Amino acid sequence: MLKSILKRALFGFISGVFIGQTILIIRSFFAGDGNFYPVSSCLRAYTNTTIAAVIIQYFLFGIIGVTFASSTIIFEIDKLNLIEQTSLHFFITSIVSFIAGFFCGWFPHTFVSILLWFGIFIFIYAIMWISLLLYYKKKVKEINECLGIKE
Repeated sequence: MLKSILKRALFGFISGVFIGQTILIIRSFFAGDGNFYPVSSCLRAYTNTTIAAVIIQYFLFGIIGVTFASSTIIFEIDKLNLIEQTSLHFFITSIVSFIAGFFCGWFPHTFVSILLWFGIFIFIYAIMWISLLLYYKKKVKEINECLGIKE
């Protein structure tokens, strides 16, 4: 199990950095002024240098990726039902993502912004969860059909 978690963590770190950098490129593109914005002004001001802010954000993207990827092991714990697994996974990923986002200044530090951030996180998480649930239900149905098992 430890080997599986470490593989997932490595994949997650790389994926987290890739997704984070892709989001930054897209955000910069839509700014429309031809500049690349690697970090928020809040994080830049906190660190006093752009390179320090970029390094911190780079590792936080990686940590978010590690969290999402390695915490999927929760879904392999048979003694938990799907609601318990999902709740635990959601709690872990939302807290880590929130802390990273708060520290990096990805949203204003106001109560309304925090509520909005969690609302968006819940919405995206729900879409991904439902998509994966439907995908795996389809896979189970296909496997059952190959085995001659009728539902």
